[in-house]
Amino acid sequence: MTASVKKYLPPGPARLFKRIYLTIRGIYYRGNRYTCPICGHSFRKMLPGGFDLPVIREKQIVGAGRRENDICPYCQSTDRDRLLFLFLQRETDFFNTPNLVLHIAPEPALYRVFSKAKNLDYHPATKYSEGFYYSSKVETADLLDLHFDESTFDWVICNHVLEHIPNDRKAMTEIYRVLKPKGKAILQVPISFKLETTFEDEKITSKADREKFFGQFDHVRIYGADYVQRLKSAGFTVHLIRQGKDFSSVGKLEKYAVNPEEVIFFCEKPEKKVRL
Repeated sequence: MTASVKKYLPPGPARLFKRIYLTIRGIYYRGNRYTCPICGHSFRKMLPGGFDLPVIREKQIVGAGRRENDICPYCQSTDRDRLLFLFLQRETDFFNTPNLVLHIAPEPALYRVFSKAKNLDYHPATKYSEGFYYSSKVETADLLDLHFDESTFDWVICNHVLEHIPNDRKAMTEIYRVLKPKGKAILQVPISFKLETTFEDEKITSKADREKFFGQFDHVRIYGADYVQRLKSAGFTVHLIRQGKDFSSVGKLEKYAVNPEEVIFFCEKPEKKVRL
C-alpha cells in the first residue's frame, strides 16, 4: 500500500484496501515453486527485499543484503520470519504446550500466527510505535528496562533487534532476567562470521555513516563470531542451529525461500546461572 493511500484513508478502510491489494498480489504471483509455511500459499516467486550495500558484501553479513526471493506476496513474511516459524513449529514445543511468550518488535506475519495460537499466552511488545506497522494490541516496553517480573516467560522472541541497541549487553541481561529457569529465547541478529570480534564504534552516529559501516542506517554494530560469547556472558546456554545439520527434520528448505546461510541462535536459561 502506498504512503499516499494510507494518508487519506482512515484505519478501517485502509486495512480493507490492504487486504484486497495483498489478495490480488498473491493471486498474481501464484505458482508452485515456493510455499510460505506461515500463510500456506504457494507462488512462482517471492518478492525481492533488503539492501545491496558494499559493506554487506565485503563482510558477508548473514541476515542482511538483498535477496530476490525474500518477501511473501500474500502475508509479507520475510525469509527470516519463515525460518523462525519452521524451527518453532518443527523442532520445539512452542506450539504444542502452554507457553507464556514475550515477542519483541513483533513481525506482522508472525504476530498474526502467534496471537491466534490457543496454547500461547502471547505478549507482543515494542519500544516505538510505527503507525500502521504494529497492531494497537502491541504494548510498549523498553528492552533495557522491561517492566515484567523476573522469571516470567517461557519464551522470548527477539528477531533482528539487538543490532539497533547501543547497550545490547544490558538488553541481553534483561531478556535473561524475565525468562523462567529452563526458558528459551531466539535472539537473531545479522552477523559476519568473517569477523572474530563485533565491530562497533560509538562515534559513528549519522544515518549515512551507519549505512556505510554497519549496513543499515539504524544499526549500531556488525556482530562477529564473538556474539555467542556475549550471549553466554549474559548467562545463556547457546545452541547454534545450522540448516541441514542441526535442523534436518523439515527436509529441504529451498521451497520455503529461506536464507540457507542463516544460523538460528537458540538460547536457554539454565536452572542455575553458570559463573563464567
